[in-house]
Amino acid sequence: MATGTLTLRAPRLFVLRMSVTDATATTRRSWCMPAAPFGAPAWQLPTVADYLTALNRTQGAPTLEKFADHLSLRAGGAVPAPLEYYAYDPMHDPRVSTWMDVHTEPAQGGERWARCALSVLEQETGRCGWSRITRRRGAYEVIAHAYQEVTAEAELLAGRMRTRPNYGTAEVHELAEQMRARCWRAHRQARAEQLLIRAGKPPQEKQKNRRSIALTFH
Repeated sequence: MATGTLTLRAPRLFVLRMSVTDATATTRRSWCMPAAPFGAPAWQLPTVADYLTALNRTQGAPTLEKFADHLSLRAGGAVPAPLEYYAYDPMHDPRVSTWMDVHTEPAQGGERWARCALSVLEQETGRCGWSRITRRRGAYEVIAHAYQEVTAEAELLAGRMRTRPNYGTAEVHELAEQMRARCWRAHRQARAEQLLIRAGKPPQEKQKNRRSIALTFH
């Protein structure tokens, strides 16, 4: 086949948009990466969960700069994060297969976790196109959803290993298990704090009881 007859297709894209609202304004920035092999919610939601956990640990306010630094730390890792600036509207870009929109605000009053809302749009364009949107609100729910997604991915890969074992699948499954373990720690911490709040524990008792309650989730 002559080179001139080849048709080059644009790669499918994963887009992550972070919005931050503070007392003065709302600012946004988007990043993208190829959808294959790691541009999917199961592989990228743990990055958001890690970021929320880091904000909780330092009690810092969310900013676009902090999130950009958070993504940069994952450059060159086994599971890359989206690092390329994306300047288009994903709703009108047929290359986008997944658009993950994260909106954060500083914690208010006695809250420890930054406020967070998540929307994930997955779509397939073409003759038999389809779309699906998932929404979660609050850091607890977002972290729990991240854990559920990476768990489902790890279990799917485990099933493939049983039916079609090969080194590549085993290697990706190991990455998924590592991410699941990391995401579980964030989920366990958030869940323990959520239970304390629902139980109406005074703030001075939360730190004292966090360790004992967290142990129940092993």
